[in-house]
Amino acid sequence: MQQLHLLIHQGTLRHGARLPAERVLAEQFKVSRSSIREAIRSLELQGLIVSRRGSGTFINTENLDSVVALIASTLSSGTETLREIFEVRHLLEPQIAAVAAQRASEEEVRRLGQILEDQQRQITEGKTGIDADTAFHFTLASATHNSALVKVVSAVEDILRRSRDQSFQEAGRPQRSLASHRLILEMVRARDVEGARRAMEHHLTSVEPSVQP
Repeated sequence: MQQLHLLIHQGTLRHGARLPAERVLAEQFKVSRSSIREAIRSLELQGLIVSRRGSGTFINTENLDSVVALIASTLSSGTETLREIFEVRHLLEPQIAAVAAQRASEEEVRRLGQILEDQQRQITEGKTGIDADTAFHFTLASATHNSALVKVVSAVEDILRRSRDQSFQEAGRPQRSLASHRLILEMVRARDVEGARRAMEHHLTSVEPSVQP
């Protein structure tokens, strides 16, 4: 499945291309035909492959779900450095905060406040607060009311969480995270779009490790 993902990502298998027969794929990847069938079923569930009775199996990369699945498979390859992960966050999350400042409902603002109370409690108990941190960022994405954006954030959440896991290991970072989260919430509550964007940039800078692998 990972090899097929790579061929799609590289453009070797393009949208509309017909997959070779199971036997050919099994020989190409040096695996059993049952492994090929299992990989194809998984790709069908992700929307990256469609089967047409009497015609064959074809690559499908034109709907959002399939694109998101491809992004997720690429980002979960485990080759990214922490610097690259934070670069993704700097590109994505300030704009999420800005849009959330425009669109968040009162209930979503209250929910964000409750999450920060949870984060404070976790830190007081000697924990990193990583669970509340993750919930805060996902709820902020949900508050954009952009289902496509939420799907993308969900797809990359594992790799973004890895950046949080590593960055929270240094002393003082959980407290700085909480303080900058509070500033983000303040800007969202005030409907200050540019303020929310700047607050998120400040947050990412404050928790970003000074030495990155």
